[in-house]
Amino acid sequence: MNSRGSDDRFGAITFYRTVLRDHTSGWWMGVPLLVALVVLAVFRSHLGTRLDSFTIDEPYHIVAGTSYVRTGDFRLNPEHPPLMKLWLGASMAENFKLRPFQPLNEKVEERDFTEETVFYDNDAAAVQARARWSLWLFHALLLLVLGLLLWRAAGLAWAAGALAYLALEPTVGAHFPVAMTDLPLALCLGITVTAAALAISTWRWRWMIVFGVTIGLALGSKHSALPGLLGVATIGCIAAVRSGWRSGVGVVAGRVGKLAAAGLIGWILLWAQYGGRFHASADGSDPFNSPLSQKIADLKSGSKSILTVADKWRLLPRSYLWGLADTVRTGVEGRNLHHLFFGKWYRGPAPKLYWPATIAAKVPLFLLALCLLGAAALWRAPLPREARFLLLCAAAAAGAHLIALFFSKGTWGGVRHALPLLLLLSLLAGAAVWRAWQLRSRALGVACAACWVLALGTTIREPRLWEYHNQLAGGTADAYRMFMNEGLDLGQRYGEFKTLYDTVIQPSGKPFYSAYWFMEEQAKADRVHYSRFCATLDDSNTEGIFDGYFMVGMNRFVAVPHEHWDPAIFDGLETVARIGQVKVLRGRWVAPIARAHSLGGLVLEAIYKNPAPNWELIAEKLAEILKVTPWSEGTAILLGNASLKLDRREAAIGAYEHALREMETIDPAQPDVVRQIARLRAGEPTAEVQPLRSAFLE
Repeated sequence: MNSRGSDDRFGAITFYRTVLRDHTSGWWMGVPLLVALVVLAVFRSHLGTRLDSFTIDEPYHIVAGTSYVRTGDFRLNPEHPPLMKLWLGASMAENFKLRPFQPLNEKVEERDFTEETVFYDNDAAAVQARARWSLWLFHALLLLVLGLLLWRAAGLAWAAGALAYLALEPTVGAHFPVAMTDLPLALCLGITVTAAALAISTWRWRWMIVFGVTIGLALGSKHSALPGLLGVATIGCIAAVRSGWRSGVGVVAGRVGKLAAAGLIGWILLWAQYGGRFHASADGSDPFNSPLSQKIADLKSGSKSILTVADKWRLLPRSYLWGLADTVRTGVEGRNLHHLFFGKWYRGPAPKLYWPATIAAKVPLFLLALCLLGAAALWRAPLPREARFLLLCAAAAAGAHLIALFFSKGTWGGVRHALPLLLLLSLLAGAAVWRAWQLRSRALGVACAACWVLALGTTIREPRLWEYHNQLAGGTADAYRMFMNEGLDLGQRYGEFKTLYDTVIQPSGKPFYSAYWFMEEQAKADRVHYSRFCATLDDSNTEGIFDGYFMVGMNRFVAVPHEHWDPAIFDGLETVARIGQVKVLRGRWVAPIARAHSLGGLVLEAIYKNPAPNWELIAEKLAEILKVTPWSEGTAILLGNASLKLDRREAAIGAYEHALREMETIDPAQPDVVRQIARLRAGEPTAEVQPLRSAFLE
């Protein structure tokens, strides 16, 4: 027997060539393998999310998507493109009730409108169950498409390794049944990257058309797809010039033209998702919760001019432009000037390692080890042309997305805003498996299998995949001491709290207060007798004395110096239970600051939900809040606005100057306050000076 036959005595070479690399044969085994991995991902997701309640954003997206499908009107929730919401809306039961449209002012009213629709007008549990199954199917299909394209680009071994990684990764599993746009963005961008690699490596029209369709899907998934798409486009243009240079300008122009055609297809598909209509409503109106002109005017960067031109020339649907302006305002130009990073507060821009470290703290350590194996295995590996472009496009997309995160001032979203970067890690995991098959390396294969088994073994008992953190962050239980973002919790523990309320709090007869963000409409629908720290604007409990039960997020047990917050305020209260990232306390609590924050919420409602606000009362209450929280520049700005409405020039100047003194020098709102003061000092009529936008509305 020759050496080749001896090497192939276990059929490894034949198996690799016919199944793991050959794109035309092996479908009988390859497709079932990929489907099995997708099913594994769904099952893993079910195990780790079966106890989850709604996240705080889900009712918003569910109602908006159902409204899109049934009315063709895109006024609700324009801050996110419609791809996932259209799918979700089409899957809602026929008996799902929508409220008639009504004028809504700012996001606070729109959130209330959508939450009341889900919790007051419908069976919320049935809505969530239907949404979960719908989204498992939606994400499963996207994952399968990704696997099939990866198979075509780099072989079945690579595709299977990448899908196995995604099936076991906790954050991906946590997002599988959730009506939010982060996972659709990551999967659609991964699909686009793979289609781009096939298109650029062959320059065939069929793959260019596929590439164009995937661009449309990515654009429709989330506005933050744009940086990644720009990175992929850069690789495409470079490849067109390099590969066609020797053949002449005509070839280069033809290939650039094909890329442009793919972009055009994506642009048309984005328009199609909005019904091919520029305006939000069929009657030619745009009844958003705030005008697009105001959203654009609030911007500080050069994006203001770009969006103005795009709106003037109708280059994109107005609902998409509204959401893009909102994304730039809250994400890029946002006012999150303080960041908790491994237990230490940083002011100004986030630490340069914030996003890589956030990912490193959320991904199981053994999956990180698998990615390192993949990176090492790629060193000097003989990559097929498609695989080389796959890695280049993935690196460009991930790099562009990471650069966008670096320039963003907001870290509040945590790992969900970095989900596209997990797709790059999955490709590294797939590369490890591919190289093990290519080399027929038993050692590398065993190492890959060990990483998967150990990753599963160390995470399988996590009841809440969303909350998972590895030992770099102190583990899931103590991660709140290291980070303060939405990767810790987003309201999913409500169901367990409701059980505690029914068995312990309600029988006691004592009131229940919350220092934790949850949906008030959800509690009211469940007849949870929830008390605000400040019930009405006429509240007289200025000392802030409360007696009862208190629901508190674990992040409130971390000192926040810039907010003058000291967790010692909870000393003397008895711990009743800890439910994940929530703790329930009992006792007599003296907390004027809790009352001040609650009163601030009532003031916002009085301003933005009332067509005829009582400015005298509002100014009085804002002064009351500012006495307790003198460091709150946001409250001082609102007081200045109220003084404007009351034609009290000196009071307005005093309030704005108070805000200016408390502001960080790097606060992007500081120039607006300086201009406001200058206008008032110059003698402009107060009626002509517009109030400043409150950061509390973002």
